[in-house]
Amino acid sequence: MQLAQLQGHLQQHGLPPLLCVFGDTPLLLDDALQLIRQQARQQGIDERQRFIQDSQFDWQQLQTDSVNLGLFSSQRLLELDMPEAKPGREGAEALKRYCAELPDDQILVITGPKLKQDQLKAKWFKLLQAAGPVVQANSPERRELPQFIQQRAQRHQLSLNGDATQLLADWFEGNLLALDQELQKLALMDAPQPLTTTFIMEAAQDQSRFTVFALQDAILQGDLTNALRRLQRLLEEETEVAILNWMLQREVHKVQQLQQRQLSTNELMSLGIWRNQEGAYRAFAQRIEPSHLARLQQLLVRLEFAFKRDSGEDLATLYCHILMLLCQPQRTPEFLTSCYE
Repeated sequence: MQLAQLQGHLQQHGLPPLLCVFGDTPLLLDDALQLIRQQARQQGIDERQRFIQDSQFDWQQLQTDSVNLGLFSSQRLLELDMPEAKPGREGAEALKRYCAELPDDQILVITGPKLKQDQLKAKWFKLLQAAGPVVQANSPERRELPQFIQQRAQRHQLSLNGDATQLLADWFEGNLLALDQELQKLALMDAPQPLTTTFIMEAAQDQSRFTVFALQDAILQGDLTNALRRLQRLLEEETEVAILNWMLQREVHKVQQLQQRQLSTNELMSLGIWRNQEGAYRAFAQRIEPSHLARLQQLLVRLEFAFKRDSGEDLATLYCHILMLLCQPQRTPEFLTSCYE
């Protein structure tokens, strides 16, 4: 279930005995919790306890707390945050026992980060999935971000024109919490609506935050403009050079493997290419000619020399040349020549 479906599901069915919310964005995880707590109050549940699974957490509390209700409550809301989504052997057994006999007097809500493939296949997760709804609270993709911003602005009684929405998408991609805080600040200002780019540029600051994976996504899509912008932000934030180099080397290696032969689904997954990415990666490999691949490998070697042996070449310039060859190798031969000479 997607987060956008949660409110309607709760209104129609009420709170289930067990509900899980996993996602990569603290803001959206908190949105889900607020909806759940609101529904709990509507159902007359006014007792709530929250636990964090750390080294001191006792899994027995899942079983024992349900018998310690207050005088005027017939149910309680129990929230368990699993910061790493790794219950371990003891936790997996406790969850197995809990799912086998869900208590009538307790609503358990489990929250955690976006799950990886091995976690999605784990027995403890499959038990949770069978016992109750699982909500995905993940960041919207880049193409979905303008609509998300419009909806978020409406929450704060704000109206944005199209250019203003696009500006905020460029500024706050990858940092939805800062986006929401900025919208709250804008809502407190006495400004004519819809808000324009001029007003927002005077009132706000560029606070976008990117990871190497956001840069990887721009490379995969061949989006040079966004790739260069994300590279700039990473360099400004002093992202570890070794991590950037590793990601670029891995992407070039994927292209090389895809060009050599037809890979099976399992082989693709071993390279870190999931089923929903297969088409994009095959198109990626097709746009990189063997001559471009050879030049990329030369640039990666020079990048390593610049990083590890202080060869004197500018890292940012090398990164830009690599991104050009990865995203738009069809650019003029003169530019391509300057990339590797």
